[in-house]
Amino acid sequence: MKSDCHKLKETVKKLKEEHEFRGLLHYTDFSNLSSIIEIGYLCSRALCYANNIEFTDVWDKDIIAVNDLKNCTRFYYEKKCNSRLKMDVPVCLVFSEELICFDLSVFTDGDADSIYTKFGTDNEFFSKKIDWETVFNIEPDDDLSENMKTSRRKKMAELIIDEPVSIRNLKNIVFRSIADYKRACSLFGKNKYYSVEPEMFFNEKNFIKDYNIVYDGKIDSNIFVLHFSTNQPVQESGNNEYKLYDLEGNIIRSTKIKFPESSSVDFNLEVMKTEVPVRFEFWFGGILSIEETIG
Repeated sequence: MKSDCHKLKETVKKLKEEHEFRGLLHYTDFSNLSSIIEIGYLCSRALCYANNIEFTDVWDKDIIAVNDLKNCTRFYYEKKCNSRLKMDVPVCLVFSEELICFDLSVFTDGDADSIYTKFGTDNEFFSKKIDWETVFNIEPDDDLSENMKTSRRKKMAELIIDEPVSIRNLKNIVFRSIADYKRACSLFGKNKYYSVEPEMFFNEKNFIKDYNIVYDGKIDSNIFVLHFSTNQPVQESGNNEYKLYDLEGNIIRSTKIKFPESSSVDFNLEVMKTEVPVRFEFWFGGILSIEETIG
């Protein structure tokens, strides 16, 4: 632990009181949850590549970074502060503020990829050099003036740490929709750490917000019905598909689906059943969105 840990804790207490600080935020793609849970650690990009850990890299490769941070895990203090992250299905991992006191934790006063950003390791930097009013400012930042660019950089203040971070320090796994929550429950089981908080995410894109799968052998033993609702009306058919697998992972059927352009956000899809239990996967707009066992 850092030598001035007690002072850092006092600063954190103040942030909670004044800004409702809830913990350190790490945004990643849903597809990375499986390896994080299996390994038990949040690892840097470099460590994943070095150990052949399959993962979706969410960092915008077009951004020119002045600091090489591939060996670091990175955290933010406030929601929706970095629109450059590229995630098909975003998930927010909320880690304990105890990481702030870790010896290897480094603080930045803004976007760690910026030439203007400074780095520090003690409470003097953490409490006085980071512009906390800007970090927790929720006002929109569409203005492209130099002052706003500076504010945007400051809002992206980070904690970076050059070591894997144990998920024992994880407080919450936050999903943008009930559909993503149900998918996590289907894959990993229900968990008290799960929450659904759409306000934590940029939600401009269309995605499945919720769904139900209905099948009743007494009424019709040949089909099950997927009812789902979307974040926006469907503007074009998109790349939609469902697949059925047996429980050993062998594919049984793959079918492309077209949805007409519509002002509706509610849809039904009838799927012919098989005689054995199956794994059902549904892609909406080319993104895997639903995974359920049927039967």
